[in-house]
Amino acid sequence: MMFCEHPEKFFPYTQVEIVVFPDGKVKNPQNFTEKTFKGSIPQIIKQTMDFFSTTILYETVEKVSGKQEANRYWNYPYDALEEAVVNSLYHRDYAQHEPVEITIEPEGISILNCPGPDRSIPMSAIEKGDILKSRRYRNRRLGDFLKELDLTEGRSTGVPTIQEKLADNGSLRATFETTEDRLTFLIHIPIHAGCGNKPATEKTTVITTEKSAIGSEKNGSGSEKSSEKNQAIISAIRLNPKVTAAEIAMKLGVSSRAVEKRIKTLRENGVIRRIGGDKGGYWEVIENGTEQ
Repeated sequence: MMFCEHPEKFFPYTQVEIVVFPDGKVKNPQNFTEKTFKGSIPQIIKQTMDFFSTTILYETVEKVSGKQEANRYWNYPYDALEEAVVNSLYHRDYAQHEPVEITIEPEGISILNCPGPDRSIPMSAIEKGDILKSRRYRNRRLGDFLKELDLTEGRSTGVPTIQEKLADNGSLRATFETTEDRLTFLIHIPIHAGCGNKPATEKTTVITTEKSAIGSEKNGSGSEKSSEKNQAIISAIRLNPKVTAAEIAMKLGVSSRAVEKRIKTLRENGVIRRIGGDKGGYWEVIENGTEQ
């Protein structure tokens, strides 16, 4: 599943199916578009997140009277969607021939996988939606590979990460549902309240960070690649000192965890520094810093 180009030959329906209802499934069920992504698990994740980045996600800039800075928020935070997509592929049962289904409507995005959470997780914890701590992992080896790619951390951090990224964006909390017999698991991520009057497929992104080698490394030594990655992050910070790791990751087509790790290294090496707190602060490039 990690290295085969066509794992669906061995595990049917190893794929993600996306259906977009611009007007809503109930209001206009006949108006929809479909996408299916196949390949290895990393390829499926990348294709799905690329689709979100290029087709679904947009940022809103809201000018506030009497305030110098505008309010900025995304219709959906990239990190929350990435975590939900990775979790759905990590925790599904590949012996069951059911795809991961993603439904996009004006009010939110729903991600469905089969089966539901292990019975060791109480229903009350699922309904609360804070943390789902399982005593058993369905695909532990798959999780190990995803962790190596910085796509997951394991240790039951998926749900808290989703809720944290939504809160940072000013969005409502995600909700989680399963059936009594744990046949399915549904994650619903609501659209930001300030974007509720716009169709799910409208794209009005205003931050335009230049593409760099981070998203398409094919040649060069490991040290050269590392330097290119760091330079891309530094350039993004120069363009927008208030840029977040999630925004850099979305624009450059990599995971936010990978960006966060490199930012940490750049800080330790004295290349960049943080002025102010996580909220309201900004990054500063130290011109005489030593990049490594």
